[in-house]
Amino acid sequence: MGVLNAFRVRMNTLAIVLIPVCIAINWAGHALAQALHLFFLDSVGTVLGGLLAGPWVGGISGLLTNIISSGSTDPIAWAYCGVAFAIGIVAGIGGYYGWYRTWAGRITLYVLIVLVASVISTPININLYAGQSGVPFGDALYTGMVKSGWPTWLAAYIDEASGDIPDKLITVVVATLIFFGLPNRYRSLFSVWRRPSGEPEPAPAS
Repeated sequence: MGVLNAFRVRMNTLAIVLIPVCIAINWAGHALAQALHLFFLDSVGTVLGGLLAGPWVGGISGLLTNIISSGSTDPIAWAYCGVAFAIGIVAGIGGYYGWYRTWAGRITLYVLIVLVASVISTPININLYAGQSGVPFGDALYTGMVKSGWPTWLAAYIDEASGDIPDKLITVVVATLIFFGLPNRYRSLFSVWRRPSGEPEPAPAS
């Protein structure tokens, strides 16, 4: 079944308890980013949840983070619920294939998350926010490109990607560091997420 095995629902109590922890990490990161006028930093917990406990934990953590944020600190977060969910799914697939184990795998995870975030966010930005992402540097690029005659969709994508590239790099690095900073005994508690005995182990990216 290949990658479809990653989507089998294998939740235990610990995985469920992990979701609010991931939401809290996302919340803290985004609050810090807003205070320092940085990027987004709202997906560290989402990626960590995906690596630890699979795509459903990662996706649900990202989705709930945006729903909660939209009713409190960030009113526009609701529009990007699908982006947050997709990032968690990609992180869960990376966890299933063990991409965190090698540099090539980590880079693969990072590139896929950047692509997912930027591709899904761009049409949202165009439809709701005139193509701008809300990141000052990217929005300045967008304004200059549109005035120079660039297609709106391309300018909007470059605007979004210019923020996602550094933001998701920080996200993946911090989530991976937290993952490896956890005791092996703790990581092993997510036994439901580990492949059952007898199920072939997929080769990690190399």
